[in-house]
Amino acid sequence: MITEREMHNVILIHTARTWERIRLKQEYQEMPQDNIQSAYESIPEIAFDILNTNIIQRLLNYDGVEFNWGKETNGYAYMSDCYIEQKATEIIFNNYINEQLNK
Repeated sequence: MITEREMHNVILIHTARTWERIRLKQEYQEMPQDNIQSAYESIPEIAFDILNTNIIQRLLNYDGVEFNWGKETNGYAYMSDCYIEQKATEIIFNNYINEQLNK
């Protein structure tokens, strides 16, 4: 069974990868925050938010009943990396990209 710390590390890696993929698609390949600030502030915060979602918490508190990503997410994602990266994308766009555009 995976520990909460191990799961956070997995989520952190996927969140950082997602952040970078989004950054490369932005005009001038820039995000609303610089690379240093995003690395110590935004990316870990996003990872923590994903760690605390109901689905990840149910996985961490696995009780022996089969865990099915498709069922748990209503077809939203069929694997953990898909779920994590989709949640990271949503948070990045909602809290950083779109917020910056609305200023």
